This record gives sequence, C-alpha cells and structure tokens, in this order.
Amino acid sequence: MTGIAVAAAATPLTREQIYAQAGLVQDWVAPMPSTSLVAAGVNPADNQDTGEKFIVHNWFTTFHTIQIGGTDLSFVNNPFSGLVSIAGKAVNNSSSNSSSIGSSIGSSISGNGKSGNKTNPSTSNMVLQVNYPKGSYAPSIGPVPGGAHFYAKPFGDKTPFSKILISYDVGFPNGFDWVLGGKLPGAYGGTPYDGCSGGVQSSGTNCLTMRLMWRAGGIGEAYAYVPADPSSKFCKDPQVLCNDQYGKSIGRGLIYFQPGTWTRLDILMELNEPAGMSNGTLQIYLDGELAVNQHNIPYRSTGMVGFQGLLFSSFFGGSDPSYASPMSQNVYFRNIRLSVGEPTQLYEGPGASSSSHLIGSTASWARASAVAIVIAALFLVFDLGL
Repeated sequence: MTGIAVAAAATPLTREQIYAQAGLVQDWVAPMPSTSLVAAGVNPADNQDTGEKFIVHNWFTTFHTIQIGGTDLSFVNNPFSGLVSIAGKAVNNSSSNSSSIGSSIGSSISGNGKSGNKTNPSTSNMVLQVNYPKGSYAPSIGPVPGGAHFYAKPFGDKTPFSKILISYDVGFPNGFDWVLGGKLPGAYGGTPYDGCSGGVQSSGTNCLTMRLMWRAGGIGEAYAYVPADPSSKFCKDPQVLCNDQYGKSIGRGLIYFQPGTWTRLDILMELNEPAGMSNGTLQIYLDGELAVNQHNIPYRSTGMVGFQGLLFSSFFGGSDPSYASPMSQNVYFRNIRLSVGEPTQLYEGPGASSSSHLIGSTASWARASAVAIVIAALFLVFDLGL
C-alpha cells in the first residue's frame, strides 16, 4: 500500500486539488432539480414529481429505491443563499450556490480526463432537504420515522475501488437542536443491506461503512463499521472509540458544524492493503482544511471487499429515545459528489494480492456480487441504531 499522497496545507485545498493529489480517476456529481420538489406524501392525491422520485430516477440508487425515509426528502431553495463556510466561519459570497466544490450540476460521470454522459452545469439553486419529524430517531426501530437511508452506485456493479472520495456541503439551521447526535452520509463497501449499520457488525468479509456523525453541541466525528477487536491496535488509538455493539468513533471533536451556514466536507479513504492489516487511511477535510488524518484503519480482512459507492444515511440516533428530535427539524445538503480511483485487485482471503488467489474477471465478480445483493435484499428490514 502506497497511501494517499495528500499533504496538509497551510491554505485550504479545493475539492479539485484533493481529487488530483489523491490520484482519483472517475467523478460523479449528484444532479439537483431546476425547481423545488416536495416530499412524497405531501399531496398524496396529486401524481406529481417528488424528492424521492427525483433521487430514484437520477442518483443510481440500488434497486431503484429509497430503503428508508423517502417521504422525508425534498428539494428546496438554498436556505443559506449568499453564504459559504470558510474554516467554520460564514462569509458573504456573490454566488448564491457556490463553494470551492463548484455549483450543483447535472449528473456527470467522467474518468481519466474523458467525460461520459456529462451534462452542462446547472444554474439550479435547489438543495436537498432532509426532514426529521418530532420524536424521530433510528427510523427502522423508533416509533416515529425520520431522515433517510439509501445506497447509490453511480459506477455500477463494477469491481470495487481501492480509493474513494465522498464530498458534500451540509447546512444546519440556526437553533438546530443536536440532542445527542445523528448520522451523516459517507461511503460503503461490500454488499449493501448486508450489515455494517444498526449494530450489525462487519466481519471483514461482508461489508464496511464509513459515515459521519454530529454529536451534542455540533461537534462531529467519523463513524465506522470495520472489523476491529477492542484489544486491537486500532481501537487503542487515542483518536478512536470502539464499541463492540455498534460503530467505531474516529476523531470525535476534531470536526465542528457551525449552524446557519454551509460546511464543506471531503472524506477521502483508501483500503488497507494487504487485507487484514491496519493500514487503511481516512482523511477528512473541513472547508478544505485537514481535520482528521488516520492511517491505521482495518477496513477489511479479505481482498474481495472494496469501496462501492455512496451511503446516504442521515437520521437522529442512536437507538433509544434519548436521541429523538424534540421538534420537526431539517438539515440541508448540496454539491454531493463521489469520486474513485482505479478498480482494486480482487483476491480471496487476507494477505497481499501477489500471494493470494487472484480473481481475474470483473464480470465474474459482478455476477457473484449480484447474487449476494439479491440474497441480502431479502433482509431489507434492519436496525438503524447508533
């Protein structure tokens, strides 16, 4: 493993600089509609477009569905128009939807400098609004559903990737009640629905997830389901809090979300190589400044697991009522992008690819993955706890 060569900088990095320095080769930008779209169920008698329909039709969601929370997704005008967040501070900006990531644009997939299915930039001022109703937490087990949870694979059922960059701007309104915490989007690997959330642990051979969380008072962290024993070197890292029942917290307090403006997040990850070693990387940039920098993450224990796509997961919780939102609240997202490096070399079992049983055919892996996804889809009802 060579590691991601992105160094800390004295001045904030643009998203494009992070992409280039990490050696990524394919890029996808989540499109935004040109007009507002209400949440499904707002006008149930009307056969109209909704936020859920737009995402299902344009964001390459698995099985063309939103697993949980489609009725809490809508597209609205930018509530922080005229502001961008620079190093956690709100500043005026003449462009109402600009940041160093760039304006929201139509669905774009490009690789190796060559564009494919690329559309012209959009002038849309729409952003994604996620609603969390009063009393909502952990939407699959709480009495009141709220938030959303779904998977997106814009690069299709290809061989998984060794590097991935998830980027988005997130905005919390002034007066947002953080309670004890909640989930924010990140990346997943392995088979969707096969655990790695809600207390269903990673075995190292089934899946991995790396999301973010907000915590009380607006501090943040990375939140991972990766195969790590509490006695492992990874869990003994002072920046890591391991929980054998739920996920692992990484860098708690190194991120802060300022309400009333946009915060830009760039989450850069590279697999541990060889599989089974604790040398995977995680770098989180907060408004272009490196906030979390970990190089000891055991993402997987077999060479058959790699990064697959976007896990859009956001809700209050936590798996008990102490995490419930005390009122109906919204969080906003824009400039959602997913970038990857070259496909990873697949091999069975732990150890380096050169000494393990290589899987030579991407097509054969895709067929095996498709079978696994169909089986996992039979178990779509799973806990979304802490």
